[in-house]
Amino acid sequence: MKSEELEARVKALEAVVQTKVKGLEARVQATEDIEAIKKLQNAYGYYLEHWQTDEILGLWSHSPEVSFEVNDTGEFKGWEAVQTCFDFAIHFTVYNGAEKAPGEFLHIIPPLAGIVDLEPDGKTAKGRWYGFCLLAQRREGELQALIAMGIWENEFIKENGIWKIKKVFYNEIFTSPLDKGWVKKPTTPNYPLKVKPPPNPNTHVLTYPSGYIFPYHYKNPVTRK
Repeated sequence: MKSEELEARVKALEAVVQTKVKGLEARVQATEDIEAIKKLQNAYGYYLEHWQTDEILGLWSHSPEVSFEVNDTGEFKGWEAVQTCFDFAIHFTVYNGAEKAPGEFLHIIPPLAGIVDLEPDGKTAKGRWYGFCLLAQRREGELQALIAMGIWENEFIKENGIWKIKKVFYNEIFTSPLDKGWVKKPTTPNYPLKVKPPPNPNTHVLTYPSGYIFPYHYKNPVTRK
């Protein structure tokens, strides 16, 4: 074999190896990104348990594009508005201006069955989870044990190599007194947030038993439809 032919074969082999290495690097990066986003969502759930405002807000991007929406709160857009959503005194006015959650308060909401998809640019992502809730909060004039379920469709952004929350969008399926359940009493309203300017109207208020299917951010992983 001539040296020219050998050199050509070596270059071709190097090109193949480089392509495979780049592909593997991309797959590793994607895996690391997805794991980072799942950890971010899990941390968000832990901080909600006792409504730890500073820790919760520390997970967010400060982009003007951030937003927060839960069925009966309205839609809050922009960093300044989002901050009010996690101010305990504003969100839970029933506790008479308390800055922190009292011992009786619980908001346990672990994310379940997560599906995370990266956008092609690798800088943004979307994720969907069930949120199963066990709550102890004052509603309708008394401390109640509540059971709840909803679905998150959240968005995330990578800033300076760190994944942060860009959008929280939670569709409540039911929030019910534990002793009654979701069939007898599917909704137990939150107290309204007294903020100025008021939030945008809800883009949806569709709880059980409406049969509403919260839109998926992803295509069917098999049929791709």
